[in-house]
Amino acid sequence: MKHLPGVMLGAIVINCLLASRLSAAARPAPAATDKTDELLLRYNLYPALGKLGRGVGNALGGWLEFPLNIQKHYTKADTAASLFTGAAVGLVKGAIRTGVGVYETITFFIPYPEEYAPILPTLEYFKRSEPRKELLLE
Repeated sequence: MKHLPGVMLGAIVINCLLASRLSAAARPAPAATDKTDELLLRYNLYPALGKLGRGVGNALGGWLEFPLNIQKHYTKADTAASLFTGAAVGLVKGAIRTGVGVYETITFFIPYPEEYAPILPTLEYFKRSEPRKELLLE
């Protein structure tokens, strides 16, 4: 009986939090409320800034192709050859990714390729993977 007011208060707080979550999920996202967002939407600058970010990421992360391709081409049967093959492929792909990144960074304001489409696919390091499966005891 002594703990009943505390339990009631906890239940009320939980109900209020759930109600606010449900009402927030039911509302549509607000339109651009900031003056900056309005300008970015009006002049269609979001894709250009996306191209700039992609270009900087590719220019600075081109070297990640090197270890990724060593891992891809590695086999236990022919260790030395697979290591050198992966290194050579990674070196070439890394140079290409860095060059494309520099190109996209310099030309971010030009809508080429069509609608600022990416030239190269995203590196596997940065691709979103599926969430892990739950363990039996979780």
